[in-house]
Amino acid sequence: MINIDKIEVNVGGKGHITNCYLVYDDSFNGVLIDPGDEPEKIINEINTKKCNVKYIIITHAHADHMGALSDVRNYTNAKILVHVKDLEALLEKQENYEELLNVKKQNINENDVKVVKDNEEINVGDLNFVIIHTPGHTAGSMCILEKNNMKLFTGDTVFWDTYGRCDLYSGDFPDMVESLRRLFNTFSNIDIYPGHGKTQNIDITKRYIKMLMAVKNIKL
Repeated sequence: MINIDKIEVNVGGKGHITNCYLVYDDSFNGVLIDPGDEPEKIINEINTKKCNVKYIIITHAHADHMGALSDVRNYTNAKILVHVKDLEALLEKQENYEELLNVKKQNINENDVKVVKDNEEINVGDLNFVIIHTPGHTAGSMCILEKNNMKLFTGDTVFWDTYGRCDLYSGDFPDMVESLRRLFNTFSNIDIYPGHGKTQNIDITKRYIKMLMAVKNIKL
């Protein structure tokens, strides 16, 4: 069985809310997805659930999804997973909007990072996570499917009623369109857990996004 704790964190104290997810099996082995800020809040949740965090997964290397990364990584000693195309932004060698979002520098040691690629599978206890590369919001954006229970963590690729913006560093709208097509053609009637906002059935999300794309004369 899968357990999903949604931790809403206030990034930079500015009211910008990012969803961090603690995902674990019934033996309390799991992963942490997108620790955006407020490390004390996240660590408290890990302690409360007595969870053994094996990996910290970064859906994309924007500061509002990794503002608590160094503190949480030091506490859990977990390996950090990021797509290879977002590694440089994770290591602060490319733009990740730390200053804009009022998030402190993370100074991540590359030895603590494992780069992942499309379709790679990560097993943690009774859970099986599949990496789905979905560029568009960033070049290395990815969604994470927990295959045994069919739960999809979408980062900033897909929200409950729209898709992620494509005008930031390494974003690309044509890539986003192809990523949306891939997701929508692959999945139906499953819950998505986005980087911001509420959980939603992907079939409802499809209707919203297809209407947005139809205005641009794009068919998904």
